[in-house]
Amino acid sequence: MAHIIFNSRKQTARFFNPLKNGEMDTQEIEIRSDPLTKFQSVFNPALKDKKSILFPDTDENYLDQVIRDSMDNCFLCQERWQEKTPSYPYEFIPGGKLVNHDVVLFPNLFPLAAYHAVVMVGQKHYRPLNDFPVSLLHDAFRVSLEFIRRCFDADPQVKYFTINANYLFPAGASLIHPHIQILGGPFPTTHHELLLRESKTYFETNNTCYWKDLVEIEKRLGERWVAEIGKSNWLAAYAPAGPNEVQVIWPETHHFLQWGEEEIHAVAKGLSKTLCSYHEMKRSTFNFSCFSGALDGSDDTFRCMLRVINRQNVTPHYRTDGYYYQKLLGSEIMIEPPEELALLMRQYFR
Repeated sequence: MAHIIFNSRKQTARFFNPLKNGEMDTQEIEIRSDPLTKFQSVFNPALKDKKSILFPDTDENYLDQVIRDSMDNCFLCQERWQEKTPSYPYEFIPGGKLVNHDVVLFPNLFPLAAYHAVVMVGQKHYRPLNDFPVSLLHDAFRVSLEFIRRCFDADPQVKYFTINANYLFPAGASLIHPHIQILGGPFPTTHHELLLRESKTYFETNNTCYWKDLVEIEKRLGERWVAEIGKSNWLAAYAPAGPNEVQVIWPETHHFLQWGEEEIHAVAKGLSKTLCSYHEMKRSTFNFSCFSGALDGSDDTFRCMLRVINRQNVTPHYRTDGYYYQKLLGSEIMIEPPEELALLMRQYFR
């Protein structure tokens, strides 16, 4: 636990500010580094005054129009998925698709990995963030894990998997209808590889698991701690990778093949609560990625973890929240401190 350092550095900017009658303005800037990856997040309290520009409220009328206009052509609505989605070979998945109540898994037409599946999350074409019930998310994660097990059984070289979501077009979704995506291949994606590599380095240096240490110290400090659900631990990220990042850690679970009903229920319940809290914050979009260690159990230094963030709200001409600072400089801007996010989140996890 003592090996984790929450590093923070300060800078000061001074200039004559026309918004303050030309008076000298002094602004304190805090740069936080993620304890594991050293990813930087920057916080300037003055940005709160710019919040309505950076993150304008959802235009509900525009969103309603987009929903109506896209519904007739949605290949998932009104059982159209049965005819308009691809299928896996029957020897891999009998029937070509995995179906679990209102959840359906099928191949992505334009895969980005050896195994890239899409999961239709329910029959509704659109759901506000307070309408993702635990039972629906449970079914979605359950079918995702069944797919991952089938992939590894069929091809043990394919051992690196993530479960991911884009919700609504400001978050990168090309489809309004709620869905998640599973990516699996013989090697991890860039950030996944970074997490695995740095977790191993931390273990070799300190002879202890970073993720277990992180849970222990965050729970003790309490500043960013949100809740514990089963064996999952929910907290606000110290150096968030995106707006309002919530992290979930399973300190005893190395990879997805170790997940059972308890882990599935925990992620479904906590994610439902997180999305409800985002809704109360007047946010309408999100991304999440859930990471696993190698499915063959060759690395015991990593633990399963999930990160969920907001993206821009739906407006007619929404401003992207990823520009040179994120895409090219590889850092992030904080509008609200994680400690304030955790304080807000706790009331929805009671």
